[in-house]
Amino acid sequence: MPQADPAEAGLRSRFKDDFERALSRLESSPSFSKITHQSQVLARAQKLLKDEDGIAALYTHAARFDPAGVFTGSDWDYPQILEPSLAGSTLRQRGPSATLECLSELRLLAISQRKATHAAIDAEHARRFLEQVLAANLDMLFPVATETARALDSGALERVQSLFGFILSRIGTQAIIAEVLAEVERVLLQRPIMVERAESLLRSAEKGLEQFAGEDTTVRVARHWIGALRGPSVLAQTYSAEAYSSALAECDDESLAAEAGVFGASMNETGLVSAQHADLLRHLVDMAPDLLPLALALNDVGKVSIEAFASQVAEIIQFAIVPQTARSIYGLSRLLNAGTLFSRPVLPGLRRIMLLDIDAEVASELQAGSEWQHPPSANVLLLAGTLSVLGRPRGVDQGFNPTCQSARAISLWAQNDIGYLLELIAYAAREDDMVVQFEAKTLCSSELATGMAKELHTELDTVSLLLTPHIDRLYVEMGRLTIGRPGDGHRWVNPELHGWWVSRGFAQLIDIANGAIHDLDGFARLFYSAYHPLYNGGRDLVYAQPCGIASTDTTGVFLGWHAISIQRVAPDPDGRWRVYFFNPNREKGQNWGQGIVTSTNDADELEGESSLVFEQFLSRLYVFHYKPSELGDPDAVPSELVEPVRELVVNGWGVQFGWSE
Repeated sequence: MPQADPAEAGLRSRFKDDFERALSRLESSPSFSKITHQSQVLARAQKLLKDEDGIAALYTHAARFDPAGVFTGSDWDYPQILEPSLAGSTLRQRGPSATLECLSELRLLAISQRKATHAAIDAEHARRFLEQVLAANLDMLFPVATETARALDSGALERVQSLFGFILSRIGTQAIIAEVLAEVERVLLQRPIMVERAESLLRSAEKGLEQFAGEDTTVRVARHWIGALRGPSVLAQTYSAEAYSSALAECDDESLAAEAGVFGASMNETGLVSAQHADLLRHLVDMAPDLLPLALALNDVGKVSIEAFASQVAEIIQFAIVPQTARSIYGLSRLLNAGTLFSRPVLPGLRRIMLLDIDAEVASELQAGSEWQHPPSANVLLLAGTLSVLGRPRGVDQGFNPTCQSARAISLWAQNDIGYLLELIAYAAREDDMVVQFEAKTLCSSELATGMAKELHTELDTVSLLLTPHIDRLYVEMGRLTIGRPGDGHRWVNPELHGWWVSRGFAQLIDIANGAIHDLDGFARLFYSAYHPLYNGGRDLVYAQPCGIASTDTTGVFLGWHAISIQRVAPDPDGRWRVYFFNPNREKGQNWGQGIVTSTNDADELEGESSLVFEQFLSRLYVFHYKPSELGDPDAVPSELVEPVRELVVNGWGVQFGWSE
């Protein structure tokens, strides 16, 4: 265990002493000078709210907060009127209000634990309040990377996470277990590659189950999800992870078939894969290969794929599928079901990764980016990661990095140009470099300065961890080379960065010369005539296309520009035309304000897709590509379709931009 830094420990001790003295001065101060001493208490409390140790120190004084007058003159002086739904937005802020909210939660925790009293609320009221706050703010208790989260002050996020973790450890997860399970299901239905957040939520739920004596519906659902993570079969739950392989060797044919069926069905239903699933596949490769389709939950296409490439699939499993890389089994399942192995470059490209002489520094970074203390070799990690990306290309995400362009590029290549992606993976791993052409000019990522991400957050899938730094630098350099040209630089960057299949027609809503919105009606009509089958001649999208949106928060306020890709346009089960798109954010179900909430599972979305009603999506769009030769008549688009778009823009994010209609 690392030794504490004596200087840091001394500073922390001083902060604690300073707070205690400030609180004592507030306690003894007359009413007319309370406000001065309040500000001193809040300033010192803020220094202690950075981690659980400081929060624990504040909590020891929580019973003194009300009598001392910490909340005097504020809404927090009346805890009986506080609204749990408002706590999250206050905690996201900076300054005295956020600090008061934190101290109020600690005061309520002390009341709920009967370590403090208040005339207006009892212990049960205080506990219920805290439960509601935690349930409403799971995104801060278990942070997820979104545009809104990236706009937050990192210190504020860490402070709130520490506070909520401290509270949860004392009131118990059982209080919010239903909300936790609902969040797990919502996240996993998006089928992300990175499932650590869902697994963390389940581990918290597992601790909460210890408090339940009965077996109600919530408990049964919780045990089902946890079983999918820990091992879904009776055999897996009976034996330790270390003994499971030996137990498999004792199974007869019928038992082994049942085992394969349980694991395949569990993975297919939940999107979760347990470590024992890797042991099962490796055992089946040697002892019962005919059961692999069952264990991999293969459809008809997948069964044909594994039959056609039996020896190659067996080699992939034996090389890349180990307990530490078990999550990639889902990707292997999906790429088989999609018939991806029939694409000529795929099997040679995958096998090349097995034999690749990976650069020593790259290998070290890939292993360091793994969650394991003793990770497998870099080749194993990279092949497993490649299976995940090829199997669920819309499961890629940018994490906490400002690299939506890079995540989108990886996703688009995995859909539109797999051979090229495999070339990039191999070259980047071997050379620690990426070489591309921009209008006949050769660009090498190794020769470029940093990109958008000055420091990469490494909580990424293995392929993204490898490629993102290179793509990021190249993207910024391409943008630099377009400076001075008329119009938005993405007109030239997107086709050069992503590939030949990016349509060459280009529309932009923002006039670069003055930064104002320009010809919104014309922009909207053009998008309808390019993408809506009722106005583009009935044409479906052949290749997913890059585009850019104005990212907004839950109130519709502009946050920044964001790179996504349009996957398809189709009617939903209710007959409404929707745009189905890929969002590089890890959290794809988002509230963009003005009643615009992205759907991820309720409108026939494919795995990893988000969707919005056509006009809602268009109200956030600011650049897109289209084929001029495959365009309908923009003038044929009725005004009644354009008007709702105009209203959403004018009354939403467009307020922050001028108009030059």
